[in-house]
Amino acid sequence: MRLTEVYKKFGSPPNLQEHMLRVYGVATFVQKHWSGMETPDWAVVTKICLFHDVGNIVKFDFDRYPRFLGDEVKNTAYWKCEQKEIIKKYGTDDHIATDKMLTEIGVERELIEIILNKSFGNSVSTKNSNNWPLKILYYGDLRVLPHRIGTIQERLNDVRERMPKYTNRPDFEELVDACVEIEKQIQENLDIPVSEINERNVTVDKSLLTNFEI
Repeated sequence: MRLTEVYKKFGSPPNLQEHMLRVYGVATFVQKHWSGMETPDWAVVTKICLFHDVGNIVKFDFDRYPRFLGDEVKNTAYWKCEQKEIIKKYGTDDHIATDKMLTEIGVERELIEIILNKSFGNSVSTKNSNNWPLKILYYGDLRVLPHRIGTIQERLNDVRERMPKYTNRPDFEELVDACVEIEKQIQENLDIPVSEINERNVTVDKSLLTNFEI
């Protein structure tokens, strides 16, 4: 099954597809400049980046944030219908939906577990882990804003603005500090500054949609 078929099967709108491709682009840039003693399994990194948010359509708020659809905003009604059908089959919890979807297409359980552990609420445990594919996936996700690659501070500001379920947590600042520390850990293993990970330098490889197969 090609990547484009996976995204179509699970109703992933173009902006969600592009997000996952951008996260993969960040990870690829990290791989190119990796100088650490420990070498992550880059094949695992590729898969988890390209599939990590495949279930996110179930939690999209098309009424509040239709602009995130980009050029597809004119087709909001269509994507609401797609969302309704996906929810009917996989439920409203994005983690459970992602688990079901990836299991259905045969993604290895080990990779699914990495994806399910990628969340802002798990920032401290991710910081403390030795799981480099998880760290790289999470860091890539932290660097991708709705329509571009940004700084980690911009991403955290986005969390503050749009995600009160996190900002209202008593450990919010501890989670933020963990995100900053993860960036430092990544930096220690690169031969360039993390500031070079930006919209100008990171390629969004859309050929993967038809070339990558699972």
